[in-house]
Amino acid sequence: MAREVGAEVVVVHPPFRWQREYARDFVNGIAALEESSGIAFAVENMYPWRASRRHLEMYVPGWDPSEEPYANTTIDLSHASIARADPVAMAERLGPRLRHVHLTDGTDSAKDEHLVPGRGTTGAADFLRHLARAGFAGEVVLEINTRRCATREEREADLRESLEFAIEHLGAEPAGRRTDEAASGGAP
Repeated sequence: MAREVGAEVVVVHPPFRWQREYARDFVNGIAALEESSGIAFAVENMYPWRASRRHLEMYVPGWDPSEEPYANTTIDLSHASIARADPVAMAERLGPRLRHVHLTDGTDSAKDEHLVPGRGTTGAADFLRHLARAGFAGEVVLEINTRRCATREEREADLRESLEFAIEHLGAEPAGRRTDEAASGGAP
């Protein structure tokens, strides 16, 4: 399907522990899929599940893709928040293997909140500025939860706020949109 729609990247989660057959050779299987298809399979960071004071490892080979030799990876900021992982440090460990980002936010909750970027404590602004400085050339995709929005207007406002946050901290203009300076031919 990815080939049919022209997608260059497919995001995948690591297997759950109980998916033994899928997990058996997951790392090598991802590499083989990439080689045979020519499509990047970007393994997403997940998180340890928290039960009171215990952390349960539910993903095989693990929740942190920087600990495996995947050629392509995804960082989800809400997942990093749950894991209490520094997304900038993870991006530094991944280097050019970071191919895809799920821009969102979270707090210290054990729930996968997918907040509007900037409304949590993950450090989404610092993370985006790091990506910009590092010359990140992959995709940044907004992945926020709008289920609590009561109206279409609230949902659109959350999406607009998220997009503006990304533009501000990545230092880029969206396609088809120009700054006042560009519109005036470069004159201040």
